Amino acid sequence: MAQHPQLRRHLVFGFLAVAAITLIAAVTRLGFEWKQALDDVDAMIVTPVALAPTVTPVPVPVAGSLPTPVILPEPIPAPTAEPENDDPVNILLLGADARVDEDISRTDAIILLHINPRSNHVSMLSLPRDLMVDVPGYGRRKINSVYPFGERRLGKGYGAALLKETVAGLVGVPVHHFALVNFEGFRKVIDIVDGVYIDVPRVIDDPRYPMDEFPGDVRTMRVRFDPGRQLMDSERALIYARTRHADNDFGRNQRQQQVLLAVLERVRERGLMSQINKIDDYTGALRDYVRTDLPRSEMLRLARVATRLDLENVQRYAIDSKMIITLGDPDTFTADPEAVREIVDRMIAGSAPTP
Repeated sequence: MAQHPQLRRHLVFGFLAVAAITLIAAVTRLGFEWKQALDDVDAMIVTPVALAPTVTPVPVPVAGSLPTPVILPEPIPAPTAEPENDDPVNILLLGADARVDEDISRTDAIILLHINPRSNHVSMLSLPRDLMVDVPGYGRRKINSVYPFGERRLGKGYGAALLKETVAGLVGVPVHHFALVNFEGFRKVIDIVDGVYIDVPRVIDDPRYPMDEFPGDVRTMRVRFDPGRQLMDSERALIYARTRHADNDFGRNQRQQQVLLAVLERVRERGLMSQINKIDDYTGALRDYVRTDLPRSEMLRLARVATRLDLENVQRYAIDSKMIITLGDPDTFTADPEAVREIVDRMIAGSAPTP
């Protein structure tokens, strides 16, 4: 009987020792996971660059010649001027058709995201991929070709800088950052959240959806979506976001916004951002499929802002068929500057978009 207190002390000390070892192991694992997550995030971040001023020299009077834009001097690293505190920020979201470190042929999803921490509202403006835009120093091109053009003409890493400057000139507001996700990364995100719920507003029947199973694949297949709310896996959601033959690019822009919001809602529903013990699983899945010039500090700022934002009231805008000016060929069009100015003013102010 006299040994019982000593036995109890041994048991208590033994329990505390096991608990301490378990806690140390858990903290060590958590520290490793955070380090891995930060390494993954760093792999996604690219150094932002600024384009040098462009000039168009007076052309030498040679028959049939045109002035050739000249870049002086070489492109230089961009200054690190970031929005601070509750300053609004504009981020260009890009969806690409190739791996982020490969030769991207086009950016087929282009959405300008406006986040205003002061008024706690978020707005999105979709730009049609075939929109003809004025590229600083290089004349008029389709907007989805600007990124690869910058990469090939100016060098690796400059495609985003050229596209940001082009979009800023189009919409009349600065574009602070970009985030590029390829289609495989799009699938990864949706796989992480176990699919997304999409409310399909009407029948979508596309008889010529591109299969894209390998480079140069020109085969097509028929895809159909019936109306109603439905859970889509990553493959189905990607098809829904990309299909366009059932209507047009303007309809596809609406679907891209719809899927993006569905992903955000799914992330919030599942509380993934609060599961810090799994953060490296998510960043590890995305590190090879995302590139951005958002620095860590800005990511943390926006993460804090996100807790206050009203995701139920995201304002969705688009440059649509009512705002375009046809340029000869019916498939070639640009945007009415006054209409763009009006819709951007509404987006920045947080006014409800016109149905």
